[in-house]
Amino acid sequence: MHSLNVVVFIIGWLLFVALQIQNSVRSSSNGLTGSAGWLAWLKLHAVELLMRAFVSALLYGYIVNQVQEKIAAVGFSLTSTSIAGFGGLAANSLLYQFFGLIPWLRVEVGELAPPAPTPLVPSVGRITAPPPAPGA
Repeated sequence: MHSLNVVVFIIGWLLFVALQIQNSVRSSSNGLTGSAGWLAWLKLHAVELLMRAFVSALLYGYIVNQVQEKIAAVGFSLTSTSIAGFGGLAANSLLYQFFGLIPWLRVEVGELAPPAPTPLVPSVGRITAPPPAPGA
């Protein structure tokens, strides 16, 4: 059961990262598109992701064991596997918010991968006939 909890915790953790990447790739504020955008995002966020993975791994035991005891004490019945899944998702999202406050861990994708410039389209104003030629 313990190894299943670890796997479910990791799946919850990775789902949060996948949602972050997907939101960033869909955003028009940067130049990330398709699978190349996914890889660029992962490269830009590698240090932050490693830091979040490390801290989440440290918190794993507390999240699964302590939270299950607290929930059981109140009378709710959640399995440790359910708590592991929610814990992986919540630990990653909480650390994402926390590490966003640390300037050297914050990554501004819009600045590092700016969107492609949009082509300039001349505006069409009121069309008028050319002035008549002199002597016409």
